[in-house]
Amino acid sequence: MISRRSFLKASIAAASGLVLPSWLVKAENFVSQEERPYLEGLKTHRETLYAFEWDYGGYALSLGQRPDDEPDLDLTWEQFIENYDIGQETFDRWIEEEQVIALKDKVDPDMLLDYWIYEKSPIRKAYHFLESIDLGPDLGCQEGGGGIRFYNGFSPMHDAQYAAAADDITLSLLQKRLNDVSGKIAIELTRAF
Repeated sequence: MISRRSFLKASIAAASGLVLPSWLVKAENFVSQEERPYLEGLKTHRETLYAFEWDYGGYALSLGQRPDDEPDLDLTWEQFIENYDIGQETFDRWIEEEQVIALKDKVDPDMLLDYWIYEKSPIRKAYHFLESIDLGPDLGCQEGGGGIRFYNGFSPMHDAQYAAAADDITLSLLQKRLNDVSGKIAIELTRAF
């Protein structure tokens, strides 16, 4: 038997033409029975968007790496420039500031960590990736819950950027949308930290 909530959601989705009602019913039944998101896999998936439960409810997202993967902090300038796709302008500035003396020298681990946090963190990459694509109306934040939420700093002294799915059905809808948009990204549940 379909619930009133499922019927209304299916009706809205069908009217918008974005999600077939039968798919939504199938996903909600799966979530109800299995107590986890319905993550429809495709053979074309090439990259992973990790979803992990976090203290704020729902799932925070991490693109390309698990959220607890740590960066290599033992790099020479040459390795750092190559691995992080440092542009010529940034490299020239570092030479002027005398941070780079020789390409074979080691980079200060604190600098590497800061750069990784602000430029290469998989959590920040998920935020920017999801912010840049059309998620469609099914994944917007609705009153009363659901949807993908974007957190750009939790307070004035906290500048982390997170994208989070509010619940299992939202994560299921996100996988469907990613399959429809490119078919290259699989969502995988993981534990964090």
